[in-house]
Parts: sequence; C-alpha cells; structure tokens
Amino acid sequence: MTNILIGVDGSERSGDAIALGRALALAAGASVTLATVYPPEPLAVRRSGNAYDGSVGEAAEATLARLSVALGDVGDLDLRPLANKSAAHALQETAEQEGVGLIVVGSSHTGRLGRVLLGTTAERLLHGAPCPVAVAPNGYRTVPIPEHPVVGCAYRSSEDGEAALGAAEELALALEGSLHVMVVVEPMPHVYDVGEMPLNLPEMNAALRAEAEQTLTARVAHLSSQLHAGGTVYGGKPADVLIALSETVDMMVIGSRGYGPRKAVLLGGVSGQVIRSAGCPVVVVPRGAPAAVGSVFASVTMTEAR
Repeated sequence: MTNILIGVDGSERSGDAIALGRALALAAGASVTLATVYPPEPLAVRRSGNAYDGSVGEAAEATLARLSVALGDVGDLDLRPLANKSAAHALQETAEQEGVGLIVVGSSHTGRLGRVLLGTTAERLLHGAPCPVAVAPNGYRTVPIPEHPVVGCAYRSSEDGEAALGAAEELALALEGSLHVMVVVEPMPHVYDVGEMPLNLPEMNAALRAEAEQTLTARVAHLSSQLHAGGTVYGGKPADVLIALSETVDMMVIGSRGYGPRKAVLLGGVSGQVIRSAGCPVVVVPRGAPAAVGSVFASVTMTEAR
C-alpha cells in the first residue's frame, strides 16, 4: 500500500493540507502518515546535563491527536512527531526512509484566500523532495473537492512533461474526474529582442503552434480510454497562462525543471512561478519518475480496469 505523508504545524493551513491529503488518500486507498516537526533537545540542555522535560514533544503529540480527528475515515493512519531543527529536512528524510509516494503540505497563512503562496517550509521542501509534492491553497479546507473534478496538466514534450502527464492521468482516473492537458506556446516576440526578429515571424509562430497542436493531439489519443480527456494549445508566456488556467481546474499537475538530480523535485522558472500563484491545489512531479504519482493510484486504476 502506498503512503501519503501530510505535514502539519498546528496552524489553520494544516487543515488545508489535511483536506487535500484525505481526499487523495481515499481516492488511492492509501495509508497516511500525519507528521509534525518540533525542535529537538536544545544543545545547551545536553551540555549542562540537566533534564529535558519533553514538553515540546508532548505538545507535538497532542497536536497530531487533535488534527487526526479529520482523518478518521482513512484506513491506515500513523501519527509521527519528528524532532528536527528543519521541518523541510524532517519531511524529506521521512519520505525517503518510508518510500512515501506523495507529500502534502499547506501554503503560507499570509496568502490570499484560495491562492497558493509558499511558506518557508514548503519552499525548502519543494527544492529537493524525493517524491511528488502537493500544495493546498489557503482556505482549501472550506472548499470540498467536486464529485468529478477537473485535473489540469501543464504539458510539454519533454521528460518532466511526460512525468507530469502520467501522474495527471492516474490522478484523474482515481478521482473519477476529467483531464485537461494544457500546452503553452510562447510567440517569438517574447523570445527575441526587437532587433533580432526574423522577417517571417508570423509564419514561424504559426508553424510552432501547428506542431504543438499535432503533438498534443497524438499524445491525448494515447491516454486511457476510460478517461474523459482533451487538450488545448494556448499562446502567451507559459507562467502567466498557466496561472490563469489554474482558476479553471480543480487541481493542477506540473513537472519540475529538467535539470538537477533525477527523481527530485526542483522548481524552475515556470513551475516555480505557477505554484507560487496558483488558484487551486498543485502537484509538482519530479523528473525521471513518470510513475511517481501514478504509483500512488495504480492499485485503484488497475482494479477499475478489470
């Protein structure tokens, strides 16, 4: 059974992470590890030899017990207080040791309602996480996931694009939703300086869009026949277009940048901008692991296929 790790800190945004993690766990039939991080025994206490009363750890356990009530319908739940100076490091380490399939966290409490705004922990976690990371927007706990959600996927014909699309396909199937594949083509004027623009610019832009549409049509045709899926090619700056499109879907899946360690989430220019301003939950998928999120839902989708 795949495990979903939900990171909480006792704030209201913990409720957002739990709401998203619960929905995904129920869809996947996955077990859940609910974790909170508290500071370890202070160095000064260890050096002095005085007793450490453990009250911080007890408070962490109490926080987990309180928040776990919302996960009462999850089949297998593990409460995990983690002693570590860095919340992001503790979650990454736990994910690696436990073979976690997905990490779920909330966004910053200072973000506008309904928007993802990364806090320090989420930001650090996303730079080097060993598995996909899902970030719930501010206030998500008050907005129940639709019965048949629309999953959006930012796609390009590349390794990270394929990883994102494979994850989005499995996610949409497990949630009994639909899939909208989004390809953004940036027109040449945004790429070239004015003095360098070729004379046949309109023809070049038309050719780029036609090639993107052909590639997208072929790729969508290879998605599961059980899935209601479609794709659209958009023009504009990728980050701006995808941020706007995040308002039209219930969840968005995006790949991380195409360099750095394999099987590690690393935010690049577009993915970083999108996740910092998205209007829906965002799942960021590491490069080199096309089945990373799909494996979370594999048992569910395989059962449905029989």
